[in-house]
Amino acid sequence: MSKHLPSLKAKPDLIPLVLRCVRDNQGNYRKMEECVATLWQERSQRVKRPTVRNSLRAVFGPSLRHLQLIRGEGDSLILMPEGKKLLSIYRNKGEAAFKNAFAKHLVRLDRDEGVCVLFELKKLGGSLSIESLLKHLRVENPDSQVTEDRLRKFLLYCNYLSLVKFGDGKVELREAQFENYLHGIDVKLSPGKFIDALTREYDKLRSGIHGSPYVAIPDIRDSVCEVTGISVFDSFNRANAKETWWYSVSGQIFILYRCI
Repeated sequence: MSKHLPSLKAKPDLIPLVLRCVRDNQGNYRKMEECVATLWQERSQRVKRPTVRNSLRAVFGPSLRHLQLIRGEGDSLILMPEGKKLLSIYRNKGEAAFKNAFAKHLVRLDRDEGVCVLFELKKLGGSLSIESLLKHLRVENPDSQVTEDRLRKFLLYCNYLSLVKFGDGKVELREAQFENYLHGIDVKLSPGKFIDALTREYDKLRSGIHGSPYVAIPDIRDSVCEVTGISVFDSFNRANAKETWWYSVSGQIFILYRCI
């Protein structure tokens, strides 16, 4: 399956504030939209107020989904574990700590879900033009959606998080910062502890459901990630990529990772 460069339309400095709008108005999508539209107008000093519909639905919502910080639709829209963690860090430790945690998350997403922009920058070395980087990424990922607009917006996030130097049509990896974040992104978890957490969280979720043994995969994934500190199941299974891992919990079969 081909990987893609995410479309990030939202300004990165507004991400924690939009996460707060989602948290504070959970269960009321209309109020979320109003909160985000008001925030966007105040922070961008727009002469014309952005439409309520477009602010969350067309700009900030898709960006937060691509960043794996929110999930759900309408009144069921909620923060994912990483979104909760980043917002908590922003609230309790400030912007610098938030940027540090957000940078680790972006490096992980680039490695596991994206086209490895930062990793390719390291491989190429030095200062590169956007055009040459774009050409290289397209060669490395011929089936992926790598456009100049998406690349520039992704690099704006990386620049905000001090992962790259970006300006005047040139980009250069801040290698020391990148290496620091890269070495701190994986949580070590034994298979036994993972199974224990999966079983425990399944039982908790299952206790609130009557008449069916089924628990929605996104719900159990969020619960396990939140209690163990891993970001996604694939992060745990990456070291065991030579085989398929099947886990049976209370009669339910989970396929967590398959190496093709």
